[in-house]
Amino acid sequence: MDPQATWNDLLEARSQRDWNRAEELANALLDWLQRRGFPPQTVGDQKLGTRWHHAVAYFVCHLVLADVRQARKHAKRQRA
Repeated sequence: MDPQATWNDLLEARSQRDWNRAEELANALLDWLQRRGFPPQTVGDQKLGTRWHHAVAYFVCHLVLADVRQARKHAKRQRA
């Protein structure tokens, strides 16, 4: 896995509101991080350290998954 490519794709999918792709990428990156894979560079430079980038990536993945749930809930209400 390339966590940097996954991170970049995750941000793009979120900005495009491609919820299926965003969910897939967020889950893949979370799995990678939980298996002690190295994090992508998120915000700030590498000098902030691995723990910083891990925490930001972890938080953003969970935030995106919450966005996915909210978008699907909203879409379901629109159909009803």
